Amino acid sequence: MKSRTNGSYVYFLIDDHLIYSYKIESHTYITLHDLKTTNHSALYEIKNKQAFQDFEHESSEAVVGTGLFLDEESLKELVTPINKVIKKQKKRETVKEKKAIHLVASQHIASRLTMDLNENIEVIGLDAAFMYGPIRQLDEHYGQREQSEWIFENINREFEDKNPYMIALANKINSLDEINDERPVYIWCGNNIEEQLALRFFIFMLEKKPNSISIINTSEALEKIAPTEKLVVNTAEIKSGILQSIFEHIDSSYVITTNQKQRFGMEWLSITNADELLRIWENQEIIPVNLGYYDQTILKVWKRMNAKERIEYIMASQLIWKTIEEENLYIDPDFLEYRIRHLVYAGVFEMKGIPKNMRRYFVCLKKEA
Repeated sequence: MKSRTNGSYVYFLIDDHLIYSYKIESHTYITLHDLKTTNHSALYEIKNKQAFQDFEHESSEAVVGTGLFLDEESLKELVTPINKVIKKQKKRETVKEKKAIHLVASQHIASRLTMDLNENIEVIGLDAAFMYGPIRQLDEHYGQREQSEWIFENINREFEDKNPYMIALANKINSLDEINDERPVYIWCGNNIEEQLALRFFIFMLEKKPNSISIINTSEALEKIAPTEKLVVNTAEIKSGILQSIFEHIDSSYVITTNQKQRFGMEWLSITNADELLRIWENQEIIPVNLGYYDQTILKVWKRMNAKERIEYIMASQLIWKTIEEENLYIDPDFLEYRIRHLVYAGVFEMKGIPKNMRRYFVCLKKEA
C-alpha cells in the first residue's frame, strides 16, 4: 500500500480515489486495536492516484459518514509504516532533547528561521562577506581587520566607518566560541556561495568541539518534501512555514561524522589560502576565481541594454540588476558595483555622476573599448 508522511501525519492511498490520513499523537508504538479505535484519522477523496503525491489534508475536506473497512492484513499494512514514522520521530527527539543552537549565513535568514520554527530557539546569523575579499585567519583579529579594511577600501556600503562590520563579525565569532559542548548544533544552508562558505566556516570553528553537528541543506530538503515547489537556492527565499516542515524531517542521520568535520575544515583552509579573492559556487563546488571574473559579463549586458534601449549612458544600478537577472547570478550587488567602478578607472567605461552609490552615476562604453 502506497504511503507518505507529512509532519505528524501519515497518508495511505487506499484505492485510486481514497486516502486514509492518520495523525501521530505520541511516541508510543500503535497496535491494530489503536488503529481501529483512534479518533485521529480521516478519509479523503481525490480525483485520481496521481493526486496522492501532492495531497495535503489541511487544504482538503474530509469525507463524512464513511468508515474504513479493511481486513486484518490490510490494517497491518497501515500499522507498520506508522510505527516506522514513530521510530524516526523518537530518534529525532533524542537528538533534539537538549536545547539546540541553529547557525545560518545571515541575520535575515535567522529572523525567518526564528519565526517559522515557532519556538524559543537560539539562532546565530553570521552576516560575513565571504564571497569576496581576503578571508584568511578570519577567526583571528588580524584576519578580521584585513577583511574589514579591504571591504572599506573597495565596496560601497551604507555605513562609512569600517568598525561596525568588524565589531559585529567579531561578536558573532565570539558567540561560536562560547557554544556549550553539550548543545546540538544545526547548520542551515542553501546551494549558493555565501551559505556554502558559511557552512564550512561554522564547521571549521566547531571542528574541535564534541557537539553533534547536523547539516540541513534547505535546497535539497525542499526537493524532497515539496517536489512541486519552485527550485530554491537561497534559504531566505523559502516560503513561510516550510522551514518548520523541513526541520520536522530532521533526525540523527543528518549528524555529520568526525571525518566529515575534518573534510569541511580542510576545505575552508584551502579556500582561505587561495590567492584569488572571489569565490563562486559551481557544480556543487566552491571555486576561487580572480576579481575580474564577471567583468566581461557586465560588458556583455551593457551592450545588450544599449542595443535594445538605445541609450548611451546606463545607470549603474540598472546595469547591476539586469546583469543579475539576465545572467541568473547569485551575487552581492555591491560587488558588481565595485567591478563597474574598476572598469571606469581602467578606462573601459566613461562615467557621469558621482560614484557614491549605484544610483548616483551612469556609465557608457568608451568608443575604443
